[in-house]
Amino acid sequence: MAMEDAMVLAEVLTKAHDLDSALKAYVSRRRPRADWVQEQSRAAAQAFVMPPAIRDAALRERGDQTYRDRYRPLIPAP
Repeated sequence: MAMEDAMVLAEVLTKAHDLDSALKAYVSRRRPRADWVQEQSRAAAQAFVMPPAIRDAALRERGDQTYRDRYRPLIPAP
């Protein structure tokens, strides 16, 4: 996320006429993606409140695939 933030910030700074409009453009581009990642992280954290036996079995069975599926939307450029 930090690398994406830097890339988007550099892009909007080079295209904007002033700092205020650049920062507004940056926020409008980054906020939806950052909110989505935060939501996904909260959902993933719910696994840690499950009973360990259930959580561990679920993670062994589908943990890798679940992680990939959860964050696959991050693959396209921001």
